[in-house]
Amino acid sequence: MAGRPNRSASLQTVPLHAVEPDPAAVSLDKVKAILAPLDRAQKSKLFELVQAGHLEDDQMTVEVGRLIVAMLNGPRTEHARRIWTGWFDPVMLRTDALMLAESRPPGCMHVVDASAWWFALLPHLRDLAGRVQADIADRASEHPLDAVLASPAAAEWAEELRIHSLEILRRRGVAGPLLATANAERITLLRKRGLAGVAPLSFGDLAMLDAMLEHAPLWKGAVRPRDTIGILHMVSEMAERGAATGGGADGAMHYALALLNGSRDPDQALALHGLSPNPALVEAAVGHVQFAWQCLRQKLEDLHLGRSAPPQLTAGETVDRLQERAFRWYDALQGFGVERGGRNWAAVSAAVGRVTGLVEGEVVPVLSHRLLTLNASSSARPLIDPVRFINGFNHRLRRRGIAASTNPWLTAIGEHLAGLFRQIGAYGREDALSAMAELCELAEETGYPIEVTAIDKTLLAIAERALRDGRELNTAESRLIERVVTVATEERRRCRWWVSGELVSLLDAAQQRGIGPTPQ
Repeated sequence: MAGRPNRSASLQTVPLHAVEPDPAAVSLDKVKAILAPLDRAQKSKLFELVQAGHLEDDQMTVEVGRLIVAMLNGPRTEHARRIWTGWFDPVMLRTDALMLAESRPPGCMHVVDASAWWFALLPHLRDLAGRVQADIADRASEHPLDAVLASPAAAEWAEELRIHSLEILRRRGVAGPLLATANAERITLLRKRGLAGVAPLSFGDLAMLDAMLEHAPLWKGAVRPRDTIGILHMVSEMAERGAATGGGADGAMHYALALLNGSRDPDQALALHGLSPNPALVEAAVGHVQFAWQCLRQKLEDLHLGRSAPPQLTAGETVDRLQERAFRWYDALQGFGVERGGRNWAAVSAAVGRVTGLVEGEVVPVLSHRLLTLNASSSARPLIDPVRFINGFNHRLRRRGIAASTNPWLTAIGEHLAGLFRQIGAYGREDALSAMAELCELAEETGYPIEVTAIDKTLLAIAERALRDGRELNTAESRLIERVVTVATEERRRCRWWVSGELVSLLDAAQQRGIGPTPQ
């Protein structure tokens, strides 16, 4: 047929062996498909079995072994950096909160900091790092990378990198350029983590790097203890080993500071200070007080003033939890010997003062405006917790002798809420009881309880209707109805010869629901 290509002729021009699949490649593809769903531990176990000779075919043993190694090792290539930063694994921060501290506590070595220092040192370590990288890559082609990095050879490479890094850090004239390079690299790393406004590394951080590299063998391979007793035991043991090797207790203190920066727990800080009183721990405590109050301040700004706080700062913690931590650190100061008027008090006072000033000068006025503009169609519920928080905050301040107004809420707020209460009752809304109960709760929190009287027939009717419809009442509604029943009962006792029909009907409904005293 004209126009139809000669398919048989075209097939004859293609060598048959060119389209035949390689049996070995097909077998490896099948093996890879089978291995893909396995987790890392299963792949590692399978590699051990293959290496032990459980495959009869020697060639397949080699190929499958390489395939498993490639799947285990993945695309990781910066092996020398991993060897070097491994010295800091037991003391390194991996959460971002403290990176945003306005005044970072001592002993903070973040994963970003370690990487920045590595890139700054790398030009000076070029030959050594290149050799280590090549050696690891060569071994990792035949063995899982984790096994290579845990080998005696890796320990030797790590020690070479550590010693050479200390030599570089202690060269004359290297500190300034090294710090500048580290900060330049760090900006890129911080941007990748979505961190902005982080204070740059300082010469103090450079000195800490030197000290940590000096003492790193002390904590190499250490696993963070699960509780305070375990922490005290490990720090004490490190101090003894440091003293025995002539290194003193500095290494143990660096480790203790790192643990404290990880937990941010004042109780652990006090326990460590009791074990080994040290100016560095006092400085750390002051730093953590400052940071705890900074977190509380920025959370309040975020919640009430629309000034967004970085999500890494509080990591989703509630304002109540942040307040609790701030006061716990404040209360712990006495255990560190930080007294009012002392050398470290100015920093603490400034941190607390910024929060109290924010609450009094900005948060309370914003909440007051919302209270005064509340209307009969809006819910009072969203305002109850913020008002309660301010009251609790001021109560905590007063207990500690920190100035706070007795009642920050204007009398006009009480009058406005009472007016809304009567207005909602008069509207005859289906949800009147719930709305009025919320207003009562809010009014009590502001210090101006709404008066409930037995002559308010509208309120009596609303309460009776709720009692008779049999629905389950929430806590606020129950409290309001109990108040109404109480005043109605008192009114009945006071006016024994005559009471309104509405009052009698209410008390009858309350008796049927088991609320109030039994009539005599």
